[in-house]
Amino acid sequence: MKEGMRMTHIKLLTTGGTIASKRDPETGLQQTGVISGEELMSKLNVDDNIKISVEEIISVSSSAMTFENLVTVKDRVNEFLKDEAVDGIVLTHGTDTLEETSYFLSQVVESNKVVVVTGSQRGPELIGSDAYANLEDAITLAADPEAKKIGVSVLFNQQIFKPRFIKKINAMNVDGFGGGGTGYLGTVDGQDVKIYQYPRPHHTYKIKEKLATVDIIKCALDTDAKFIDCAIDHKVDGIVIEAMGRGHANNKVAEGVKRAVEQGITVVITTASEDGDVKVAYDFSGGISQFEKDGAINGGSYDSKKARLKLAVMLGAGETITKEDFWY
Repeated sequence: MKEGMRMTHIKLLTTGGTIASKRDPETGLQQTGVISGEELMSKLNVDDNIKISVEEIISVSSSAMTFENLVTVKDRVNEFLKDEAVDGIVLTHGTDTLEETSYFLSQVVESNKVVVVTGSQRGPELIGSDAYANLEDAITLAADPEAKKIGVSVLFNQQIFKPRFIKKINAMNVDGFGGGGTGYLGTVDGQDVKIYQYPRPHHTYKIKEKLATVDIIKCALDTDAKFIDCAIDHKVDGIVIEAMGRGHANNKVAEGVKRAVEQGITVVITTASEDGDVKVAYDFSGGISQFEKDGAINGGSYDSKKARLKLAVMLGAGETITKEDFWY
């Protein structure tokens, strides 16, 4: 490092997951959240100009993450981003809900500094583990000045993803995440960071007290409305209907959606298809045309999990929600 040059300070925040797992010698199975951030860092070879400090926020399997956990993570991330001595943040996370936590953070982070979320498909002790490579690449990305233009991103298998579109596409392979039709934003190859495209700006929100309660209900052939009625009985704040194709279900679902809207529940219609938008193309009772007439919101190209989090955040922030909020 040149004399007088300030080191880049990256804050490593850990939450558990496979990237922090060890094998139980008795059962042979992985135990998540056992390895500390400091222990992970001891195996890395990062640039000498990067200073790293570590803090454990929580230690859970990501499948056990709760809305309360998300708020805790959000508060700590925003707190460190306000620290002038911190240049960027790397958050380690289990892969089961990594796409959801990263998207949530993209909606609530109150800074233009870098936040990179990463994890691993294989534990650090396993042959062919991606834990150290992903963490090292995430730190390299977080320290790169150009990454500030991305905001919150995900680094996995040398690729940089936007949280809005990232999805876990493989339950076991180290190439576990994809960006759908939008692809990835760039790559990290050793110390070389290449960003090929930058995401467009989007709104962020301030949650007043807590995230709203939102359920996802999936439709299939001959689905009825019993789960919608159950959600109504439980007085949820919102429902995301994962419909088929362009936003289609059947008349039984349509009647349930109408009952939910009449009870003051915000309902968003999404599609189970990997790509393409919910859009009015047909006129029948169980289609998006009827859902919109009855007061439901067109979820555009959002998948059900991202739509659920957007709805939970916006309702928790006291925002009025329209179709335009799901345009991008």
